[in-house]
Amino acid sequence: MSIASSTSSQTTQYLFDLQRRIPVIGDKALVDLVNGIDVGRDITRHRRDRSFIRKLMDQLGGTDEKLQSLLNDNSVAGQAALTQWMLELCDSIRISQVALQATQNSLLEARNAIRRQHEKNQTQEIRLQAFEHKLALLSVQVHERLGEIEDRLNRVELRVAANEDLECILAAWSAEQTYRKLPWAIQIVLLVREVFSSAVITYELQSGDTKRFRELLTNRIVAASPQMPKVFFGLSDLLEQTWTNIAESDRAMIAGLMEVRSFSQHRLQTMPYLFTIGTMLELATLPSEARPEQPAKCAIELCRSQVDDIPATTDTRKFVSRLIQETADDSLTVMAKRVYL
Repeated sequence: MSIASSTSSQTTQYLFDLQRRIPVIGDKALVDLVNGIDVGRDITRHRRDRSFIRKLMDQLGGTDEKLQSLLNDNSVAGQAALTQWMLELCDSIRISQVALQATQNSLLEARNAIRRQHEKNQTQEIRLQAFEHKLALLSVQVHERLGEIEDRLNRVELRVAANEDLECILAAWSAEQTYRKLPWAIQIVLLVREVFSSAVITYELQSGDTKRFRELLTNRIVAASPQMPKVFFGLSDLLEQTWTNIAESDRAMIAGLMEVRSFSQHRLQTMPYLFTIGTMLELATLPSEARPEQPAKCAIELCRSQVDDIPATTDTRKFVSRLIQETADDSLTVMAKRVYL
C-alpha cells in the first residue's frame, strides 16, 4: 500500500471518528466541501474553455499561474476554515466540559446541603415530637391540676354558702325570730329541717361530707339549750310535755308539718324519732273522746311495732343528734333522687 493511500485512509478514519464524536461536523464539512468544489469547478471550466491563443497569452501574461494560485488558495482557505471550525468545536466542547464539571460540583454541593438540611429537619422533627409528647403530658397534668383546683374551689364555695345559711338560720332562731312560742322539741325538729333544706344539704350531696355541719349543728343547738337537762330523761315524758305545751290553735298546723303517714314504709324505717313525734301529734289532734290518754306512749309503741325499736330514755345531745341524723339523711335521699331524675 502506498504512503498516499495510507494517509488518505487515516484521514478518512479520523473524519469518521470525529463525526461520531461531533455529529454536526459532517454537515459543516459537506458545505465547505461543496463550496470548495464549486469554486474549483469554475476555475477548471475557465481554464478548459480557453482557446490556444488565449492559453498562450495567459501563459505569457502569467494569468494561468494566477488561476492555479487562486485554485490552491481556495482549497487552502476551505481546509483552513474547516480546521478552524473544528478547533472552535473542540474548544467549545472543552468549555462545555468545564461548565459541566462546575455544574456537577455545584450540584454535589447542593445535594450535600440538601442532605444536611434533611438530617437537620429529621433531628428537629424528633425534637418536635418529643416536645409535643412532653407538652401533651404537661397538658394532662395541668388539666388534672385545674380539675383539682376547680373541685377544691367548688367545695370551698359550697362550704361558704352552707356556713352562711347555717349562721343565718341559727342567728334568727337564737334571737327568737323563728319558731317562737313553740315547745323546744318542736323547735328543734323544724330548725333542723330548715337547715337541711338550705345550702347545707347541697354541700353534703356534692362533697360527700356528712359530718361537718351535723356535728356543728348539734353543738350549737345543745349550747343554745341550757334549759334542757344534761342527764338522761324519759322520751315519753319529753313528748307528753311537748304536745301539751302547743297552743290549741297551733296543734293542727304543727301536726300537718310533722305528718309522716304519707311516707313509704321504707322511708319510715330510717326515721323512728320523726315517726314517733309525727304520730304523737296526729294522735294529740284527735277529738278528746278519741284521743288516747297518753299519745306519746302510744306513738312510741306504734313505732316499735311498725317501724323500729326506739329507746325509752335519751339525753339532750343524743335526742338532737338523732333528729339531725334522720332529717339530714332523708333530705339527702330526696335530693339525690332529684339529681338522678
